[in-house]
Amino acid sequence: MTEIAYNQIGAYLQKTAVSKTPRVCLIHGEPELVAQSAAALLDHLLGTDPGARDLCCDVIDGLSENIPDLIERLNTYALVAGPKVYWFKEARLFDTAGRHQRIFDQTQQAYEGDNIPQAAKLLFSLCVEVGFDPAGAGYRQLPAELEPFQEALGEGGLRRLIDHMQAQGWSLSKASDDVQNLVDAIEKGFPPNHYLMITAGTKVPKNRKFYKCVEGRGLVVDCHVPLGERKADKAAQETVLREIADRALRGAGKEMNPGLLAQVVRLTGFDPATFRNNIEKLIDYSGPRPEITREDIDSILNRSKSDPIFELTNAVAERNLQSALFYLNTLLANEFHPLQVVSALANQMRRLLIAKDFVRSTYGRDWQKSMSFPQFQNSVFPAIQQYDAHIASERSQWEPAESKDLRQGGGKGAKKPSAELALASGIGSAYPVFQTLLKSENFTQEELIAVLAQLGEADIRLKSSSQDPVLVVKHLVMAVCHRTGGT
Repeated sequence: MTEIAYNQIGAYLQKTAVSKTPRVCLIHGEPELVAQSAAALLDHLLGTDPGARDLCCDVIDGLSENIPDLIERLNTYALVAGPKVYWFKEARLFDTAGRHQRIFDQTQQAYEGDNIPQAAKLLFSLCVEVGFDPAGAGYRQLPAELEPFQEALGEGGLRRLIDHMQAQGWSLSKASDDVQNLVDAIEKGFPPNHYLMITAGTKVPKNRKFYKCVEGRGLVVDCHVPLGERKADKAAQETVLREIADRALRGAGKEMNPGLLAQVVRLTGFDPATFRNNIEKLIDYSGPRPEITREDIDSILNRSKSDPIFELTNAVAERNLQSALFYLNTLLANEFHPLQVVSALANQMRRLLIAKDFVRSTYGRDWQKSMSFPQFQNSVFPAIQQYDAHIASERSQWEPAESKDLRQGGGKGAKKPSAELALASGIGSAYPVFQTLLKSENFTQEELIAVLAQLGEADIRLKSSSQDPVLVVKHLVMAVCHRTGGT
């Protein structure tokens, strides 16, 4: 039907009735602009009531292995009247490297849980991609992509999965292509009032059959921003950032001098998600003052461009995969050792776990992720200081008597109590603690515990195996940033 740019979607939706809105929409490109465009489309189709949104928007994690489930839901008649949106979120239809790592992790998890049918199904999807036919499989001529499975499961485990595939009669000749199945479903059409919205934080190649199918039968919103160094490219990037800033400042009733805004742009660089976060930090930090000042910027944003490890740990804590991989590549290019990356991430995740423990404790009962920084400073930060004191007291109970005597004696070699279990100790400002609690909301406590275990495993692999260190840390970052469900 049509293709439009991200800055045209408001006008397009304004002149298009809900009943005339294309039934399938692909929104792809810069993640921050994709999120804005997706929100506009959902508001258009479902309204702004959160209850209606929860009831009428079905979110499916955008993995190609989830396409069969997506198609089944699309073709199942809904129990609610009016539009029903099926959101295939953060689609990674052509993300080969990331998909292989996900299949490896999910297969290993299913096998260890003795779910052989599921483990075999996952492994078969990879066999199809790499052209390995289990119907005539020999166990000595494995493609390189399957060798990690043999190492993790053992030859007996891999044999068990291939035997299951053979028993089911699975072969390359009978395999189906998930993306092609999605194309077929789009061409066939959906039940009345069913809408498919596909979002991708990367630019989908226009020469793919999938892209041409959506463009021909629905709406494509191109959120791509040129990343070059030409004057026109830089102007396009600055326009995007200024639009983000204007929207956030206007919504908060704040003002910022154009020169100061230009300074924030220079400090941040073209990273719309980080830029938006920085503007929001400045809004929170400025409190009731209507204008953001140079002092606010100096207090909050001085580190943005000069400390990639700080930016990496922040991006991972925000589960922003694109930014995390960008800063990781920057660090590795500057010969930052992978073990240093693991150590920095471990420190960050440990602090998030402590923050999560505070929130779940009686001390954290007043915390709300929607509160402003001044509210946090007045009502929650004193409770954090009490929590730290309580933990320090508890820790002293665990400490061996000889260590306590040495420390109290103050002799040579005496150590001060560690502050590694404290949230606020040694921090001059409440604002970093506020940000830590906000980031902890991106994870459940169970996820943080699992992440720390993954970090430990990565540390062992880096020290004791022959695996490529760069791949180890990249797979680690992808695993931590990956969301297993929800919105």
